[in-house]
Amino acid sequence: MIKLRQSCEKKASAVACIYMIVLALCMIAGTCTPATFADGLLSGGGSRYSRIVNPAYLHREKHYGRLENSIRGLLVREFSNGRLAGNSEEIIATVNTDEHTPPIKFVNKVGPDVMVAAKIALRAVRLRYPDIQPGCIRISFSDQYTAVDGNSAGCACAVLILSLLENTRLDRKMAVTGAITADWRVRAIGGLAAKIPGAIADHLTGVVVPQSNSRNVCDVMLLNGPQTAWQIQIFSVRTLQQAMALMRRNKPRDIGYAMLLFSTLQPIFQKKGEAALRDPTVIQRLNQIAALAPDDLSAQYLLALAKGTEPTKLSIGASMYEAFAAIHFYNDYLWKTTLPKTPPFPIRDSLRRLNRLRSIASRQCLPLIEALTRFVQACGTWGGTANGAAHIVDRANDVERILDRMHSNQKTIYRMMHSGF
Repeated sequence: MIKLRQSCEKKASAVACIYMIVLALCMIAGTCTPATFADGLLSGGGSRYSRIVNPAYLHREKHYGRLENSIRGLLVREFSNGRLAGNSEEIIATVNTDEHTPPIKFVNKVGPDVMVAAKIALRAVRLRYPDIQPGCIRISFSDQYTAVDGNSAGCACAVLILSLLENTRLDRKMAVTGAITADWRVRAIGGLAAKIPGAIADHLTGVVVPQSNSRNVCDVMLLNGPQTAWQIQIFSVRTLQQAMALMRRNKPRDIGYAMLLFSTLQPIFQKKGEAALRDPTVIQRLNQIAALAPDDLSAQYLLALAKGTEPTKLSIGASMYEAFAAIHFYNDYLWKTTLPKTPPFPIRDSLRRLNRLRSIASRQCLPLIEALTRFVQACGTWGGTANGAAHIVDRANDVERILDRMHSNQKTIYRMMHSGF
């Protein structure tokens, strides 16, 4: 044990010496400081860090290339019946160089999550440009009357701030959604089942989503129909660099050509629907698109649909969300916070939504859907009597017992955490 500890201590000392030597060489060469070197290690290694930083601006001020720009983000709103509706929102940024504090400010009324997301976005940008020209970035949303909250605007804010500094023209026919971290990683968000149809309704050509939400894009197809895949081109990204490349107007050659090819297929799908997938020319072109843009989720889904290998069941996260959204009007009954004398809402819509969900839900959620169905039926047959109230409570307890079993299953919990929605 003593020899082993001494060996470990020697190895640790050797690693520390190597660290100091490399740091000293970098400082002599003028390529980094101790802080930026440490940031490089924390953000995934020197090679990845070198793709983020701009060595020319580590020791001098970076001026704004533009004082105004805008980008499209994706927002979602919940209605009183529990349904979600999404839309693309224009996010506008202007720079006031006469105002130095705060460095970033929202003009609209926003929630705390949006403020945090914007601050993280600015931290991410400062990893590339530590010394930014003094000024205040004012951010506003085109909808001036609805308060906005959530962290899904983080990636859009980061791309927007970078575009101001790098004088980049952004593609306003595309929208981006995703949380951002200070090390330029794009993280998962929720509400895609509403956001993507909202982007289609706004006649956008493409949307950028986090790669960790890729499974949820299949959920979108199951909930809204396979036509979603050809109505809009969906790209997944892992990093801010990838999001920037897709959102700029002057896109990389391969991406631009993939989007052009996809646009030639859309009229064919609009005319023939799924039958277009029996055309060898269409399949050949989809394979070409997938080769040019490996992160094109629309092309991937259509190719899987042609082979019959597309997912036929929702993720567990989407299944649970849709199940509880279906009984939105009966939440107070379920959690027994109140029991009004007569059920004020019809049960037909809830039962219809649960019945449709039963055919596409994850297998792990089927007992929950059955229990929720019996619970809603109990609410619908309650005549205000004590026996009726007791029946509702019994059915609510059944739902809670099933939830407890699901939450005690480690595999189910893991799938819930990683499926998102």
